[in-house]
Amino acid sequence: MARNVTVGSDEIDLLMAWGGLLVAVEVKTRLGGDPAEAFTPAKAARFRRAGRGLQPGPGRYDLVTVCAGRGGVEVRWLPGVC
Repeated sequence: MARNVTVGSDEIDLLMAWGGLLVAVEVKTRLGGDPAEAFTPAKAARFRRAGRGLQPGPGRYDLVTVCAGRGGVEVRWLPGVC
């Protein structure tokens, strides 16, 4: 539906429709290591604050991690992270 949605000083990477549900998605990408580690409690709070600024607000908050390494690229979808 939308990408890089700015709400005040916060941002939502992707807004998606999943059935009848509005889903806010944060995307974290890293070369090696676990990208989910960059999704700190402070980042989660900003992510949810951005969602509260939308009408209608998201019904779910998901995290997508992309990790690139020698073995290729691994993508994980983690629904309902906060």
